[in-house]
Amino acid sequence: MTKRTDLAQVGLTAEVIGPLQFSNSVANNNHQQNSQEQTPKLKKHIAIVATSTHELKETGFGSIETCRHFYNVLKDKYQTVRFHEISSMSGLSDVVTSKPDLVVLCNKYFLDVSDNTKTWFSDYFSEHAIAFTGSDRKSLEFDSNKGKAKAAIQNHGIATAKFFQTSPGQFETEDKLPLFLPLFVKPIDAANGNGIDENSIVRDFESYQNKVKELFESYGADVLVEEVLPGREFTVAIFDDPESGLRSIMPVEIIAPMNEKGDRVLGCAAKQQNHELLRTITEPTLSAVSELAGSVFTALEVKSFGRIDIKLDTEGKPNFLEANLVPGMAPDSSYFPRACSLQHGSKSKKDLPSAMTYSEVALKIVELGLSQINTSQQVS
Repeated sequence: MTKRTDLAQVGLTAEVIGPLQFSNSVANNNHQQNSQEQTPKLKKHIAIVATSTHELKETGFGSIETCRHFYNVLKDKYQTVRFHEISSMSGLSDVVTSKPDLVVLCNKYFLDVSDNTKTWFSDYFSEHAIAFTGSDRKSLEFDSNKGKAKAAIQNHGIATAKFFQTSPGQFETEDKLPLFLPLFVKPIDAANGNGIDENSIVRDFESYQNKVKELFESYGADVLVEEVLPGREFTVAIFDDPESGLRSIMPVEIIAPMNEKGDRVLGCAAKQQNHELLRTITEPTLSAVSELAGSVFTALEVKSFGRIDIKLDTEGKPNFLEANLVPGMAPDSSYFPRACSLQHGSKSKKDLPSAMTYSEVALKIVELGLSQINTSQQVS
């Protein structure tokens, strides 16, 4: 067991000031589109594959409306762009029949609610020799299973909060718990703050039991329990181009609103209300967070792009929280495009990433997907 953490002492409930910083995506997108109208469209066929997230624990890029917004950016750049809303296996077959150069995966899998089976898009298109954006299933499973990701990161010697997985009734009394209270209890396989609320930080055994039972019954899987990391929280957008050998690491700090218990928890309600603040960070934290995010990206064998969540421990050292490898793409609320928009670098300063508009983010994802095709052909 580990030393008990005094949350008040380490400043978990400290007040925060600072304005929300996010560029005007609509104006930037209009400017981008006007520029593209003057250049010929690239002769590529891009397929956008999305599915309704109503029955899913994980939402990927976001709603169908968000995925269509992504599509609208691409159709101004590429000669053929088709949107496929997948609701059956025949829909996937139609994508294969159309023979696209690249498929943009807006979600990790299609869920057939009739028999609760998953079809992983990355597996499906790999089997049909069709290129797709982002990582393969091996890496994507680290996104879908937080415990698996933390275990892999731990095996690579990268810092992450101490944790255990459990189910209701496994530990009969507080002294049997592997870690001291307070603890953070969350679903092992959900995203976007689902299952996380003001009761996620448990300070007594009864609260622990109630939260574990609630999540187990709601999500039908073991529950992840972590020691509480009381420091600042960050999310890091990363683009990785194997063809050029360049990796852009773009961290920002996330400051959640304080809840009634005096905690700052990034739960579902906070994210839906979009009241959290995002702001850039400075040295030495910038380098420390960036280095850890890059190490995680490499350890999990992420391809092209992804988002890594990080939090500081009691000593101010960065710790891995989770990986988001099909991150949200809502223009004005999702962390990935917002993190890209807040960078302070410039085209002339190659040591710091420059700010990117939403259109540039979308186009970069496709560009890296096409780049993977070139790299694969060279290897072959």
